[in-house]
Amino acid sequence: MPIFEARVKIECSAETAFDFLIRPSNIIQISPPETGLHFDAAPEILEVGSQLEFKIQGYGQVQAITHEITALNRPGSYVEQQISGPLKAWIHEHLFESADSDSVEIIDKIEFEPPGGILGFMITADKIHESLEDGFYHRHQQLKKLLESAG
Repeated sequence: MPIFEARVKIECSAETAFDFLIRPSNIIQISPPETGLHFDAAPEILEVGSQLEFKIQGYGQVQAITHEITALNRPGSYVEQQISGPLKAWIHEHLFESADSDSVEIIDKIEFEPPGGILGFMITADKIHESLEDGFYHRHQQLKKLLESAG
């Protein structure tokens, strides 16, 4: 499966970053506005077994997607996996590594499998990778603004 990875260093503790990102309402704040991210169903705080039902604008259509939290190790990592959606597979590992006493490196590692069939000719691994690069650049810049100004 193709793999995408993005990293950002933020001047806050791993606990602060982790606690921010396990709240789905905060994900909306850091997502690019053009994605139109909207949660249809999500808990206030993620835990193992939590499901996130959401819609997102992508490739000219609104996509309905459901992810499940399959692992959560506070404050070091959590994993979300697509259980329904347009891709054949999606596993997003969120890692939080203390860089020093005042900062954390957040690593987003995503393994994905593009859709099959006719859709797979248009939505290739390269296109998905490019979209993830743009989206995570925005997301990480927003995280820096929100979390570094809070401290």
